[in-house]
Amino acid sequence: MVVKQEEGFTLIELIVTLAILGVVIGVYSLLYYSGYKSFVSTQNNVDVEQNVRIAMNYIVSLLEKGPSEVEIIDNGCGLSIKKVLTKEGYRDYKITLESPILYIHIKESDTDSRGSKLQLAVNIYDFKVTTKNGNMMNIEITGQSDDKGSNRFSLSTEVFLRKSDINVK
Repeated sequence: MVVKQEEGFTLIELIVTLAILGVVIGVYSLLYYSGYKSFVSTQNNVDVEQNVRIAMNYIVSLLEKGPSEVEIIDNGCGLSIKKVLTKEGYRDYKITLESPILYIHIKESDTDSRGSKLQLAVNIYDFKVTTKNGNMMNIEITGQSDDKGSNRFSLSTEVFLRKSDINVK
């Protein structure tokens, strides 16, 4: 009697191979997905911190240029900086929060009747300006990456105005 050599895979071998392959792919996809979620969360944190820092640095740099007048507007939720000397002449700046965007309105003091409205920072949920005493003001900016309050970052600074007074409207 002659036995034929049959080549190929049995059904059980195929099922076991597919099961092992499924487990390996499942573990790999879970590791990949958790790493991706961690990356996205970290990136959102960095974006929020960067937006808050850029906005704060810009506002402080405007105040350091020695404007003629500074007004706290909208019950401490806005700031008006008037007659800041630039290369093009004097400019007026108004910073307001329309959640979640912090806007800056720039107006040429003498020539511009409408001005321009630009985004200073996004994902900003709180902007407060208060006076400490005389020419000292406290600025606090809070940003977060979503409406749920996660990834919240807050930055506060005090600025002493040498050349101008602070008015509250």
